[in-house]
Amino acid sequence: MALCLAHAAAGYLGYEAVRPAERHRPGLLVAAVVLANAPDLDFIPGFLAGHPAAYHRGVTHTVVAVVAVGLAAALVARILRPGTAVRTGAWVTAVYASHLLVDYFTADVRPPSGARFLWPFSDGYYIAPVTPFAEIVIDPGSRAGFLASLVEPHALAVWGGELAGLVCIVAGAHVLRLACARAGSDAREVSEGQ
Repeated sequence: MALCLAHAAAGYLGYEAVRPAERHRPGLLVAAVVLANAPDLDFIPGFLAGHPAAYHRGVTHTVVAVVAVGLAAALVARILRPGTAVRTGAWVTAVYASHLLVDYFTADVRPPSGARFLWPFSDGYYIAPVTPFAEIVIDPGSRAGFLASLVEPHALAVWGGELAGLVCIVAGAHVLRLACARAGSDAREVSEGQ
């Protein structure tokens, strides 16, 4: 299971893809990070019932959920901001789907490995042949076991690796944005000087 920081990094990339060049939009950033992590809200009912992983990687981790969330966002955008429905729906779909993509590339040692991304059309479990993202093994037996599995030594190493990845992605996006702004400024100076 990838942790929230890997999903937040994917959400951040979704944010950077659409934010205006000159300014940050904190609300949009929060929306992107929440959307990228939203499929893992399926832990909440299981946690409340005392079996934290009971519903994990269920319906919220399917292409059906991706489409439903995207369509719901498009509908809300159509009502609140006419003319933005398609763009909003596409962006929400892509950011929510990033969660499934990260999970697809995350190691999963407990059988069945992977997730049923194509449910209800297929009961097959899908996982990439190469899984660059490390997982932590969650203790699904109890709330205390679940929480303890988040801070055991291997899990702390995964947290550290995901934090490092998130920092690198944010820094890389800022460097790229600065380089593009500088290149645009240089191009304007050349054209004005001619």
